[in-house]
Amino acid sequence: MQKQTAMKWSTPIAIEEKKGYLQHGSPMLLLGSCFADNVGEYLHRAKFDIEINPFGTLYNPESIANALERLMSGERYRADELQQSGGLWYSYHHHGKFSSTSAETTLQNINNSYERASSMLSRCERLVITFGTAYVYRLASNGEIVANCHKQPAQLFERTRLTVDEIVTRWDALLQKLTSHAPQCKVLFTVSPIRQMSDGAHNNQLSKATLLLAADELCKRHSEWCDYFPAYEIVLDELRDYRFYADDMAHPSSQAVAYICERLGDTYFTDETRDKVEQCLKIDRSLHHRPLNGIDNDAYRHFAQKLITQMQQVELKEKNIDYRKEIEELKQLISQ
Repeated sequence: MQKQTAMKWSTPIAIEEKKGYLQHGSPMLLLGSCFADNVGEYLHRAKFDIEINPFGTLYNPESIANALERLMSGERYRADELQQSGGLWYSYHHHGKFSSTSAETTLQNINNSYERASSMLSRCERLVITFGTAYVYRLASNGEIVANCHKQPAQLFERTRLTVDEIVTRWDALLQKLTSHAPQCKVLFTVSPIRQMSDGAHNNQLSKATLLLAADELCKRHSEWCDYFPAYEIVLDELRDYRFYADDMAHPSSQAVAYICERLGDTYFTDETRDKVEQCLKIDRSLHHRPLNGIDNDAYRHFAQKLITQMQQVELKEKNIDYRKEIEELKQLISQ
């Protein structure tokens, strides 16, 4: 009797492996939607040299392009670029996490983040760009596309959808400029799997299709140094089940994010890098461990000292992994 083939409950996405594309010691900058934050946090915990969303979460390709162009310009933000409303100072180029009741504080936070990212871009070897939506909000007063509306009245903005040609034209010129600013940098495009259901199901699909077509065209034009990772396709086809979504049924669940990070590693990590990642993630879990009986006891101090020794040993062995901050913080914690 012929053996029955096991049923398949998903459609595996084939990805061309590029082992060594992501590795410790290769500086990385991530820009884009909150999915960039998810992946960036994973890479950060795994001790990659990384800067994540220095402007805060950016959703549309134009705002991401503006941020990247500003980083290449070396031009810090000025006080006259801030806005004020409801007692808060904010920037239309930044996420609301930079907003505060003080213009000086807001500007300082913005420029501190800017300087770190500008420094990173000059030595960056991997730039990860995550497009979230093709819809943009323009200021009705001057047509400027904003990165965040900061809960301002709707009548101040006009909402439109970027076309594939608009995105490709903008990014084609920007990528050519990047080759001069950071010739060692390679770009990895992704499209966020987070569904923008406030746009409606059909409009969300049109938006994602626009982003996918634009990313594909850019990778074709710059195939020698641009690549695409199918995070969107993995969620829609391999994880096509609502158990892989958060309660809002739009954002991927923590299990889905973990799976995508695993696929990312399968695609771009060498076996050596994978071993380092697993070791660093194990240390990260230990760093966040807090015993039920508190930390003011000999048992925890022994645990902490053992962890310090472990991090020091990793630093000695792996020159591209830095635990100085974590070691100092843990020393201060157990000395209190």
